[in-house]
Amino acid sequence: MKKLVSNSIQRWRTFRNRKMLQTEYSAQYAFIGVGSHAIQNLYPILQYLGIRLKYICCKSPDKLHLIEHRFGVKATTSLDEIMNDNEIKGVFVCTFPQNHYDICTRIISSGKYMFIEKPPCRTLQQLEKLIELDIKQKVMVGMQKRYSSLIETLREHLSKSGIISYTLSYHTGVYPEGDPLTDLFIHPVDLASYLFGPARKITIQRTERNGMITVQALLSHGDVKGFIELSTAYSWDKPKEQLHVNTISGEYSLQQMERLSYSPHPKKIVGIPIEKLGLFTVSEQILRERNNFNPLIGNNQLYTQGFFSEIKAFADMVEHSGKNFSSLSDMKDTYILLELLK
Repeated sequence: MKKLVSNSIQRWRTFRNRKMLQTEYSAQYAFIGVGSHAIQNLYPILQYLGIRLKYICCKSPDKLHLIEHRFGVKATTSLDEIMNDNEIKGVFVCTFPQNHYDICTRIISSGKYMFIEKPPCRTLQQLEKLIELDIKQKVMVGMQKRYSSLIETLREHLSKSGIISYTLSYHTGVYPEGDPLTDLFIHPVDLASYLFGPARKITIQRTERNGMITVQALLSHGDVKGFIELSTAYSWDKPKEQLHVNTISGEYSLQQMERLSYSPHPKKIVGIPIEKLGLFTVSEQILRERNNFNPLIGNNQLYTQGFFSEIKAFADMVEHSGKNFSSLSDMKDTYILLELLK
């Protein structure tokens, strides 16, 4: 019996390892950018999924030999070389945000599929120009929260609930190297638009001191009301990202893209809350939570944050006609709200 169990376990491990070594992707891709986000977060996902890179493009000629040695691909400083190569079906772009619009424009004109990290551009006017160019909708914007399993679960639950209101907090440290609105705050702003729809009525309070910015806004998404606070006046050591959604039946709480929970509201008897009668015990249901004990892909931050799923979704879009949840046109409500916050 012991030998039977041991053999069964071994067969399962062999099957699992073979499956992990297989890849469903055969097209060739290029990657523009070798910054810290790309190296630490995106390249490992490409390797895990078996997505084949032919080129990596960067501005600095002195980095080319390092790139080729590290990744075993052709390194180049020429974007034209990539655009003129008919073997390249998709291009990943993750470089300085101020360069994204020009690169995006050029790659769209080549007819190749493109994954571009946020922000794809700086203004609503630029976005509208890109939407006009991307007639075949071959561009996916890297709004990874839209692809997170936690957000997917939350959306599913909210679709069955009567949403009343929400509060969203996004706190980081000072950000002197770029525009906090398009580089940082685009994430929570996009999440609000994605979950609750376009916000048209808005009241804003904005504070700027010593290079730090805090934006507080009351938003109206039709019947759903929300309050958001976006700030760089806190700390990078202890950043905070929290979302609380109140519905008719209960409250959903999302903490740091790590833990999604639900707390039902107490019921009423002839209009009297049963909690006042001592008949209700507050309970919390964990809908999804990252398990820090088991180092599996589903418990990796790259997965819970949505990076893994967005990269897979792009490759599926390129090779298997998969769904694009963050096309350029999908970003319009987000950019309208960003313009209002400015």
